Amino acid sequence: MQDTGHTNTPDTAQPAGPEAKQRSPEAAAALEAVRDALTAKRRGEARERATAALEQYGPDPDLYALLGRAHVAEDEDDHDDEAERVYRRGLDVFPDHLDLLAAYAELCRAADGLERPGRAARAAQLIARIEELAPGSPQAQRLRDPVPLWAAQGQAPQPSPTHTQRHDVRQALATAPGLAEAARLAEEEAGQHPHSLRLAIRAETLTAFTRPGRPLLLWLIRAPCLSVLAVLAAGALTLLLDASARWSVWAAAGAVLALLPYRLLTVLESGARIRATDRVLPLPANTPEPPSPLSPPAAPGLRDFAVLGAALTLAVFALVSPMALKSLPAEPEDYPHYTVAPPQEFRGEPLASAVPVVAGVGSDLASLWTESLDVEGAFAYLYGDLSVLGNMSGPDAIIVGATGDFRGTPDEALKGYELGLSESDSTINEIWQPDAGPGGGRLRCVSYADDREAPGARVACSWVDDGSYGTVVMNERLDHDAAAEAARTARDAVLHGGVRIRGVSALSVGEPWSQAGDGDQGPVVTGSS
Repeated sequence: MQDTGHTNTPDTAQPAGPEAKQRSPEAAAALEAVRDALTAKRRGEARERATAALEQYGPDPDLYALLGRAHVAEDEDDHDDEAERVYRRGLDVFPDHLDLLAAYAELCRAADGLERPGRAARAAQLIARIEELAPGSPQAQRLRDPVPLWAAQGQAPQPSPTHTQRHDVRQALATAPGLAEAARLAEEEAGQHPHSLRLAIRAETLTAFTRPGRPLLLWLIRAPCLSVLAVLAAGALTLLLDASARWSVWAAAGAVLALLPYRLLTVLESGARIRATDRVLPLPANTPEPPSPLSPPAAPGLRDFAVLGAALTLAVFALVSPMALKSLPAEPEDYPHYTVAPPQEFRGEPLASAVPVVAGVGSDLASLWTESLDVEGAFAYLYGDLSVLGNMSGPDAIIVGATGDFRGTPDEALKGYELGLSESDSTINEIWQPDAGPGGGRLRCVSYADDREAPGARVACSWVDDGSYGTVVMNERLDHDAAAEAARTARDAVLHGGVRIRGVSALSVGEPWSQAGDGDQGPVVTGSS
């Protein structure tokens, strides 16, 4: 079914019993096998059996309903999406089947109205259709009752596998004299109940903790509340030790400090669950799952919410405090403060438009580039005969960029021109990263052409260093070495001085130390055009 906000419901209702044709004995047996697997909580097996039965015996409304419920039972967004697709496929063939309509209505009623507004809105339409088809039916009565959202899917919220796993490990450690004994007892009890996945997970987890170096992670399970607070407090202290340090470096260090122990614990627990799943024996056919001898984990209480609030407070403190301290005057590391002045010629073409303004040269076209950059210290220089722009050829060369504090600029910044090309009619032909030359920094070049040109008809090279960022566009075919040399020459011709000045905040974008005044014409940069 298409997501049109309603189901296909013809005026004449079909009966809700065996549909269209009588099931064969084989199809009926397959249906029961699916129902048994779902009852025993073997959801993956139920989905596999239902899918195979639908392929072998054709459409069946009860199979569609069971397959959808087997997805819903996983309580994951991807499975909910797949369940919706299953229900809608079933309703395409059996548009008035009450169980299918009810199952789909339960899924829609449990949907989050903000994340899945379309799905949530369909609940009322499906319930109304069920009331119209069979107002006194069990399906209509069940959907008429005011129940919690989670009950619409037939189950109360269950603790996550990780929460249950850690609860069981804590209980085992509390009743045993040591880790080794707890692991031995857990393995022994798991052997007595070979069909219990929960006991197998507990045994595998405790066994994993007995290996060298891993008992240290037990602290995170024995005292989860204290460990969360301690790790966040350590992260906050680390960030505050040197408020004048680079924010990105210390933020990364704090993140690693806070997350690494928990990441290691998550990997250990995930591996234990996988091994336990492989070792558990399947239940015999038509045998319900026996109750677990382990007590269920308690629901989160007031103490848990109090610890969560304290953890969030510490997390905010760890992030905000260093930023606030960095806003105070500091003595950061210096960076080069360039002055800018354009060469009179570049690649054999005269300077035609410039910002900052140069005496005797217009600035209208160049200002379009600096305005698009919208940063302090921006400059743009266009070369060539601008009177021929009407034929869409463009300037022969463009040098555009900015001066300021560009320390820590990521490599992605060099891909800005490429991203613009990807949104245009041009085709990127080659990308390479030559040496930036004596000026330092990084350099990245791209050749491209539009549909009317031969490949590589134009070249653009972007550079970034601690004190400047820019792009040199050349509307001519150049090989890799020639393009890189032209870009390095253009940068060296435009940027001057590079004086390093202390006492400027490292978080602010520095203005150019000074700029070329009127009439300050730069040198001539030669090159074949």
